[in-house]
Amino acid sequence: MSAFTQLLSPDSTLALNDGNRIPVLGFGVFQVREGSECENAVRAALEAGYRHIDTAHIYGNEASVGKAVAASGVPREKIFITTKTPPDQSPQGLRKGLENSLRLLRADYVDLYLIHWPLSDVTLAPAWEMLQQFRAEGKCRSIGVSNITVQRFEKALLPHTSVIPAVNQIEVHVFCRRRELVDYCAGKGIVVEAYSPLARAQRMGDPTLARIAGECGVTPAQVMIRLVLQHGIVALPKSSHPSRIKENCAVFGFSLSDAQMAALDALDEEYYSLTWRPQGYY
Repeated sequence: MSAFTQLLSPDSTLALNDGNRIPVLGFGVFQVREGSECENAVRAALEAGYRHIDTAHIYGNEASVGKAVAASGVPREKIFITTKTPPDQSPQGLRKGLENSLRLLRADYVDLYLIHWPLSDVTLAPAWEMLQQFRAEGKCRSIGVSNITVQRFEKALLPHTSVIPAVNQIEVHVFCRRRELVDYCAGKGIVVEAYSPLARAQRMGDPTLARIAGECGVTPAQVMIRLVLQHGIVALPKSSHPSRIKENCAVFGFSLSDAQMAALDALDEEYYSLTWRPQGYY
């Protein structure tokens, strides 16, 4: 067991390649409805101890995130906020999108701004240059990408820039470890963030998960989140239920043994919980 694993706590962070740090556990709001549902969920997350909120332009709930953060009483500088680019990744579209996101979030800056989806007909270089400009303007502290594969890095981004993304946010969970891509990112100094670390609750009944959860005295969901964290990956579980939000945050009072990690790693079968598949160029 690594020293990092032994020291994991609710305050744990990972160093980014730009000198900033990112909390290892974040609260995702994908498909959490705008309005009271999202406001209440973010409020519950902050009360449970989360200090990292992950939203996006296309989620349509940035206003609720901003309202909940503003009403929480937690100082803005204590909360790490991520949002993502709009579908229009032209220079004008990106600037308009970020300015709108900041307005909805009631923020002067975001801690992390990500290119959300790779486009099929353009290189990522122009959009990446715009994100660098936004960072220079102080509108975002760190910049990164989401849903980018090794091939996309090698052909559409890295040959055209000397600025390595701080983060790549992708689907990762016990049944979909993405080992090649995770190892590639590690080699480039890119922190991986895992969305859907619970596989959208589609495989909670797995007997190995159940056995290890019983051994640790926790839930299968907590085991799934802990596994991601112990692999040095940021976990972004989501829920709109206060009890589950609290449960998903309570993953620092136990650790997985090497034998338990090996048993869980053996469950990897490239099972994607979402319909999107990162094939070929994407």
